[in-house]
Amino acid sequence: MKVVTAAQMREIDRRTIAERGIAGRELMENAGRAVADLVRHAVAAPTGASAAIFAGKGNNGGDGFVAARHLAQRGMEVRVILAARATEVTGDAAHYLAAAGSGGVAIAEATQMGPGALRTAAGAEVIVDALLGTGMSGEVTGVVGEMVDLINDLRREGKCLVVAVDVPSGINADTGAVCGRAVAADHTVTMGLPKLGLLLGEGIAHAGAVMVADIGFPADVIADSPCAAELIEREWAQAALPAPRLDAHKGDRGRVAVIAGSVGMTGAAALSSMAALRMGAGLVTLGVPASVNDIMEVKLTEAMTRPLPETPEHTLARAAYAAALDLAHGADAVVLGPGLSRHEETASLIRDLVPAIQRPLVLDADGLNALAGQGELLRRRRAPTVCTPHPGEMGRLVGLTAAQVQGDRLGVARRAAADLGCVILLKGARTIIAEPGDRARINPTGNPGMASGGTGDVLAGMIGALLGQGCEAGDAASAAAFFHGLAGDHAARDRGQRCLVAGDLIDCLPSALKPPT
Repeated sequence: MKVVTAAQMREIDRRTIAERGIAGRELMENAGRAVADLVRHAVAAPTGASAAIFAGKGNNGGDGFVAARHLAQRGMEVRVILAARATEVTGDAAHYLAAAGSGGVAIAEATQMGPGALRTAAGAEVIVDALLGTGMSGEVTGVVGEMVDLINDLRREGKCLVVAVDVPSGINADTGAVCGRAVAADHTVTMGLPKLGLLLGEGIAHAGAVMVADIGFPADVIADSPCAAELIEREWAQAALPAPRLDAHKGDRGRVAVIAGSVGMTGAAALSSMAALRMGAGLVTLGVPASVNDIMEVKLTEAMTRPLPETPEHTLARAAYAAALDLAHGADAVVLGPGLSRHEETASLIRDLVPAIQRPLVLDADGLNALAGQGELLRRRRAPTVCTPHPGEMGRLVGLTAAQVQGDRLGVARRAAADLGCVILLKGARTIIAEPGDRARINPTGNPGMASGGTGDVLAGMIGALLGQGCEAGDAASAAAFFHGLAGDHAARDRGQRCLVAGDLIDCLPSALKPPT
């Protein structure tokens, strides 16, 4: 599914009306009905419950007026609280404001109410935020700012559920930034296509659960229109998984070499290896410092191990170069980095291996740290490469701070992919996968419980398995990210976010990978 900026969405809207003759009033009717449907079904508001529609004077408010009329028709007590004078509402929105009033919806103007009266009028089980749409600019102030604050206060007090129309008011639709203040919603109904700001920055938390509503934009208009990125969907991710032949043997399912681990960080090596096996790799061989090999023999049953020369500090030594390269070239894909440490001799070994390995490569954790400021080593590679940095590692790789990375996640990932010639999987809430050819995908799965040590090692092993089974690098990274997050969601559902550890993701991979019935 395409993800769009506000300008791209406006162009789709314009083309739908101007080229296809679909009236803007019809689109507004469909949008408001979708909001009402979510309130009645997803929020499960019973007949007789109350809803307060906080509305502006533009099209976003018009969607709210339509929702108000439909909710009233379904037996709810509904009132509209306008952030403007009723006489300031024009066009299709004015038509639907009048229809709401004729349908028994109470309408009040916030500008004519004191704070106490406004708070009383806002008392309802559900508040619909239809104040500001995707076209807002500047700081949210004045009466709209006061209404945003009130919505948030009532939600914090546990007095209501909040449903935002298209984008929570105060969230920049392109960047996810808060424009001074913004509504924190439990649900957002976004029209036609998801807006980029719902998947970036503070927009993620403020949007809550996002539902994309089909309001009648023609499929071919959407298909022909540019987008900012693509949202990974279950159907696509399932189709991206390689289907083994009926006569397959273990060698056909991908040989994966994992070069990982050091004293004190054997868990990273074990998690990556087990994740590769769970993701369908036929054979996994783990190369580790010699002194921890016996530990790995105990921790891993299904994977093979190979002891490699080590430093006195029990990390991989430069003397491991030939054996590590031999291990890599005997595999279909290589995972390099989890738990290798930042020991300088080990880092030097990594810098030698990266351009020398002529196999698809997943570079993770300490593998990335060793390349800080040395992107030319990635540019020298000829085989596909997937780098899986978190924001700090991304910053070290390209010379930025973590804050600068977080401030422009999509842009930084795109530029790094183009400059370094590899797939960049930028971890974090709504992981971004950027390819050198300018394609970018955003992963919608996952939850805060996954912010736990070792989950990135699991992801690296999963990507390695898909590369070993012949997936293109961008598809391998994208599908692995989706099912990694989905396994985390299954684990959180079954065990709770607070209790989630990395091994839970591996345990839940079978259920996450199972096709929906």
